[in-house]
Amino acid sequence: MPDEEKTEDPTPKRRQEARKEGQVAQSKELNSALTLLFSFIIFYFTMSKMIKEIIEFLTKVYTQYFTMQLSAHNFHTLFIEIMFFILKLVAPIMIGVAAIGVLAIYLQIGFLFTTKPLKPSFSKLNPIEGFKQLFSKRSVVELIKSLFKIGVIGYICYITIAGIVPELVLLTQGGVEIALNLLADTAYSLGMRVSAAFIILGIADLFYQKWEHTQQLKMSKKEVEDEQKEQDGNPEVKSERQKRQQEMAQSRMMQDVPDADVVITNPTHIAVALKFDIETMEAPVVVAMGQDEVARKIKEVAKEYEIEIVEEKPLARALYKMVDIGDQIPAELYQAVAGILAYVYKLDRKV
Repeated sequence: MPDEEKTEDPTPKRRQEARKEGQVAQSKELNSALTLLFSFIIFYFTMSKMIKEIIEFLTKVYTQYFTMQLSAHNFHTLFIEIMFFILKLVAPIMIGVAAIGVLAIYLQIGFLFTTKPLKPSFSKLNPIEGFKQLFSKRSVVELIKSLFKIGVIGYICYITIAGIVPELVLLTQGGVEIALNLLADTAYSLGMRVSAAFIILGIADLFYQKWEHTQQLKMSKKEVEDEQKEQDGNPEVKSERQKRQQEMAQSRMMQDVPDADVVITNPTHIAVALKFDIETMEAPVVVAMGQDEVARKIKEVAKEYEIEIVEEKPLARALYKMVDIGDQIPAELYQAVAGILAYVYKLDRKV
């Protein structure tokens, strides 16, 4: 029997399961572009200091080491000093690049730690699967991106270097510092232009990766139905759903409390908010009610909106037991409620 066609968008549960497996939509192109951009920004702010240090180091090498006797010890000392100098020179950029790389990944996928992608997989070792990957849609997309990057780098290098040819000719008349400044400015200009082009590519790639990720996670109608059945039978899911529904209902109920004319209390355990409009209602309506914590919140809202709170234990209990939210009060409670409303209207000078 052939597999059912996967036409349905992935459910939140399916996406969460894929995330646990390390399957997330992210653009490595955008990560690389941001890393490249910020590395050249850091380079720009450290460029003058780097040039100064390079000149000082070259002067030191020329004046000290070129006059020394060539020996294994001296060569080792010079090698160590050169390595240490290079490390000190590039350390700020490397630290910045590492930090930006981590931040770029976090901004795309958030915090995610999983070892699943590192586990050995037969499909990764299978030569037939590997051969198929060579002609897959993903390989074609990667080839297009690579060709785009090669073209962009080549074009930007051409226009940048072509623009400084006159200055290159004059380099023979300048010193080391002038040459280093020109090289640094050229490298910065190249880096920023390439970074800008790569960021555009990265943004486009991010949208593509999100689309492709959704396509890979698509489900058949049967899979969606099976998942729904599984969730409906899960006590934890059912409990969580009921809890959310109760919270939403309570939130809507609290929004109606300011419209009430009076709140009748137990006084601490029960609170019932009543509203009555003589022109549109046949009898008072319960707009909100609850016990304990909910009752406390109803009273807080009532105080905030200066709604009269009346302590009437038997009536509060009767209303709580006999009436649902949104219903009119029963006829047997008319007289008791009418007396309270008359008292409230008198206080408010409504009659």
